[in-house]
Amino acid sequence: MLNKMLSKMLTKMLTKMSANEEGPKPGLAMYARLATAFVGVVLLYTGVGLQLFSAGNLYNVPLSMYCQAYSGSGDLATAQSFKTLISTAYDSRKACLALNGTDRDKCCASIGGYSGLCARPDVPAADYRSNGTFASARDKLNLTTSILGSLFGVNTSASYNGANAEFWCKNCPNDYRKNCPFNSADSGTGSITDSKVCNCPGGTISSSGQAFWATIGEASLASDYILCSDKAQVYKAYINSLFPEFTSSIVDDATNNFYSRCLQGRSSTGYILAVGPGLAIVAGVLLILSLHKKFANSVVPVAGFEIAMLSIALELVSFWPLSFTGAASLISRYSFCAGYSYPVVLNASVSNTASTRAAPTFFNGSPCYDLNSEGQSSPNPFVQQLGVFNAGYVSGGVLIIVSLLVLLAVVSKHADVIFEMKLAGKITLNGGGGGGGSNGGSNGKP
Repeated sequence: MLNKMLSKMLTKMLTKMSANEEGPKPGLAMYARLATAFVGVVLLYTGVGLQLFSAGNLYNVPLSMYCQAYSGSGDLATAQSFKTLISTAYDSRKACLALNGTDRDKCCASIGGYSGLCARPDVPAADYRSNGTFASARDKLNLTTSILGSLFGVNTSASYNGANAEFWCKNCPNDYRKNCPFNSADSGTGSITDSKVCNCPGGTISSSGQAFWATIGEASLASDYILCSDKAQVYKAYINSLFPEFTSSIVDDATNNFYSRCLQGRSSTGYILAVGPGLAIVAGVLLILSLHKKFANSVVPVAGFEIAMLSIALELVSFWPLSFTGAASLISRYSFCAGYSYPVVLNASVSNTASTRAAPTFFNGSPCYDLNSEGQSSPNPFVQQLGVFNAGYVSGGVLIIVSLLVLLAVVSKHADVIFEMKLAGKITLNGGGGGGGSNGGSNGKP
């Protein structure tokens, strides 16, 4: 429908443009310009639609898809799973800090050391279930963050927006390489047993048939692309589990604040990604109007040209956050491993031996994109969605740039034709007759 309307509009414009011409009706050249302009319009709005759709989905990947890739299960962390996790952490910590000397050091080393569950040994008896051991709610949150920060991948109580999968996801992968702060994993080959894999307090460990994929260490990169509403849902469950005394309104305030900060963190990138296609729409409209003779001698063609150039520049700029600091940077950290075997790819096939219970990685340590823990050739669903929409945005940008260049060429040629006709006296831009026609001059006389 849109294409038909645009075609009729362009035909009408170019026909009116040549209404004052003497001789035959518009010929092949005019129809060539019409067809080229039509192609440019189609490419323009296809590119704009593709970019806006891709940008909207690129930073809104469902959290369940991330958890599916991480643990083989899409279940998100809940208030109950957080309660079990936090209780286990505080109990293990309290038992270790009750010891003295080397016994305390050994015990703490088995649960992550003094930067793990034994963090803040100056408050050894702290128990999150008893508010009497904390001066305020902030002290409880800060201590819990210090204890579980190495597991969650956060440094401060205000940085949970960049937490890793251990915070967002309820269940855990059966991967012996994961750092478990509750059961120390023996790194010796052949001595790793199921009992030394993290027991995943509050959740379950993936079983046979639940495929998961290796992930990069910089979890905050992946967290940037997760749907803010899903992240806020998990954060709300965390606050509910840690502060059962809070009223629902207080919890909602904390959740809304977290959600707002998540959106604010993406606002600058969203602006960069959206301003290019937005200006492209404006430039396209002005360039189409420039094809009508009534606008040929106005500021419309000049404005269309300037905005089109600005749009092209911003389109090129918008590739930067994707290529260097965005999705492309994250995707490039994964390797294609299908078709390779040991030693090029470690854990390339599933095995029942404990030493290979891990998702495949390339020999240099980069995680495999297209091999899962079951040895199946299957793409990582989280990375796959990022790749599809990243490619969609870049492709849309290329279409916009090409379409604007096409429209600029049509408008430029059209301006030349109008100028030539004006000089030949076949057309005037104010609606009057030409200087050399029967109505021009003084009744056609010199």
